[in-house]
Amino acid sequence: MNLGYFTFVLHTHLPYVLHHGKWPFGSDWLSEAVSECYIPLLNAMSGLHDRGVKFKISMDFSPILLEQLADPGFAVTFVSYCDEKIKLAESDHKYFSKNNEQQFQPLAKFWKDFYTNAKYSFEKVYHGDLIGAFKKLSDAGILDAMTCGATHGYFPLLLDDRNIRAQIQLAIATHKKYFGKAPRGIWLPECAYRPRYFWSPQSSDNSLEKFCKERAGIEELVSEFGLEYFVVEGSLTKGGMAMPTYHRLMDAARKKHIYTQEWQKYLLTTTEHSNRSLADIYEIQSTTRVLPGPTPVAFSRDRRTSEQVWSGDIGYPGHESYLDFSKKHHNSGLRYWKVTGHQIDIGAKQQYEPNVIKENISRQASHFVQLVRQTLTEHLIQTGKPGVVCSPFDTELFGHWWFEGPGFLEAVLEKLSTDPDIKLSNCAEILDHIPNRETIALPEGSWGEGGGHFVWLNQKVAWTWDKIYSLQKRFLEAIQIYQKKKKTEKFLTKILRQAARELLLLEASDWQFLITTEGAADYATTRFNEHSNRLSKLLDIADRLFDGKDGRKKDKEYLKTIAEDDKPFDDIDLTWWA
Repeated sequence: MNLGYFTFVLHTHLPYVLHHGKWPFGSDWLSEAVSECYIPLLNAMSGLHDRGVKFKISMDFSPILLEQLADPGFAVTFVSYCDEKIKLAESDHKYFSKNNEQQFQPLAKFWKDFYTNAKYSFEKVYHGDLIGAFKKLSDAGILDAMTCGATHGYFPLLLDDRNIRAQIQLAIATHKKYFGKAPRGIWLPECAYRPRYFWSPQSSDNSLEKFCKERAGIEELVSEFGLEYFVVEGSLTKGGMAMPTYHRLMDAARKKHIYTQEWQKYLLTTTEHSNRSLADIYEIQSTTRVLPGPTPVAFSRDRRTSEQVWSGDIGYPGHESYLDFSKKHHNSGLRYWKVTGHQIDIGAKQQYEPNVIKENISRQASHFVQLVRQTLTEHLIQTGKPGVVCSPFDTELFGHWWFEGPGFLEAVLEKLSTDPDIKLSNCAEILDHIPNRETIALPEGSWGEGGGHFVWLNQKVAWTWDKIYSLQKRFLEAIQIYQKKKKTEKFLTKILRQAARELLLLEASDWQFLITTEGAADYATTRFNEHSNRLSKLLDIADRLFDGKDGRKKDKEYLKTIAEDDKPFDDIDLTWWA
C-alpha cells in the first residue's frame, strides 16, 4: 500500500558571529553548533549512506552560515574550541577526584572523547570542509540542499521589494558557489509569508510615504528567481484566503498608540479551512497576475510529528533519561545531569547515563514512524490519495538543544527506509512525483509565537525597525544615484559594497528574536547598533563622494578596519538593489 511520503526539513542557520566576540555569544556559538549538531548529523547521514541505507532528506543552509563555515579562519577557531573543551573535561576529571565525586569521572571522559572525536571528524574525515561534505550528499541525490534569505532577513517587514530581491539573489549566488548548482527550494526566514496587498511601514517618518504601496506577495518574488517551493507553518495553510493582517494590525496599532501583545489577536484573525489537509502540497498564489516563473509550492509543517520533537514537555526531548540542557558544572560548563523529571528542581537532577540512551531512542523513533503512518492513513481515507508529511525543524534542535537528537534522526531515517508503505523522500523529489496540485492563497504569518510577526515586531524591538527603514531608504537612494553616474570611482564602489554588507547584516531577523526572547538581548542590541552605525557612516562617506569630494585617508582606513570584521559575500552585486 502506498500511503505517501515523509520528509525531514532541517533549517540550518546562525547569524554572523565570526570576528564579533567569542563567548558566550560569538565564535563559540558557531563552534558549538558545528561540534554538537553539524558534525554529528553529518556522521549520522554518512554512516547511513555507508551502510547502504536508502534515505533522503531536505536541509536549507543560510548563505551567511555558509560564508562563516568557509571562512579560512574558522578551521583554526574550531580546533582551538575543541582543544579548550578537551582541557575542561580533563580539569573536571581531576576536580571530581579531589572532591570525592569519582562517579562523575566516566562522564568527564565521555566529554573528552566527544570533543576529541569532533575534532578528528572535522580535521581527518571532512578535512575542514563541512560544506564539501554536505555537497557530496547533495551530489549523491540524498540531500535536497535548499537556500534561505541571505542573512535571514524577515521578508514581510523589509521596507521595499528590492531588499527582498537582494536577499534572494545573493542567496542563490552563494548557493551556486558552494553547491555547484542553483537551489530548487528556499526556506523563508522564520517561515514568514506575506501576500500581495497595499503595505505601509510601521514608522512615523513621513519621508517613507513613497514606500506605502502595493507590494508583491512573497510567492511572486520567489517565483521571479525560479525557486519552486518553500515551507509554511500549518496554521497558514489552514487559514484560508489571503488577508492583509499586517496592514490591518498597523491601523489598529496607530489608533491605540501602543505596542502590546494584543497585536497577536490581529495577526491570528483568519478564516479557518478545516477541510484543508496539511498532508497535501499546494501551489501558492495571492494575485490574479501571471507569475514571472514557476508557481511556488508550499509544504506545510505537520503538527502531530513536529510537536513530538519540539516540545520538551510532552515530546521526546523531555524524556527523563536524556541530557539536561540547563544544568552545567561550575568548573567547566559541561553537563553531567539528566532531565530526571518534569518540574523537578535543578538541584535534584540525577547523573546522566549515556549507556541507556540507545533503547529509548529506538522506542521513540518507532513511535514517530507510527505517527507518520497514522497521519498518512487518515489522509488516504479522507482524500483517496497519498499524502505528504513534512516535519521541519531548526537543525540546532538536533544535538544542541536535544543532545540525543542526531541519534533519533538517524534511527527514524533507518526505520522509514525499510517501510514498504511510506516513501522516505525529500521536498524536491516529492515535487516531481506529485504534479497535480490545488492552488490556494495564504494569509500572512510565520512560525513564531502566535503565528504572526509579534516576535519580530513588538514594543521591545520597534526602535530597530525605525533604524532599519531609515537606513534602507538611504541605501536605496544611494544606489539610484550610483546607477546614474556615467563613471564611478573604485573607492565609491568599495564603500557601497561594504554598505551593502552592513545593510544585509543589519536586516538579520536574529537581532529582534534575541531581544524579544531575552536569549542574548545585550549582544543582539550591541551587534544591531554596530551594523547600524557602520552603515550610517559608510553612507555619509558615499554622500561626500557623490558631491565630488575625494576619499579622505581616514575614510579609507575606516573602510579597511570594518571590512576586516564584516567580510562575507565577496561577490555582492549592487545592481540587485537597483
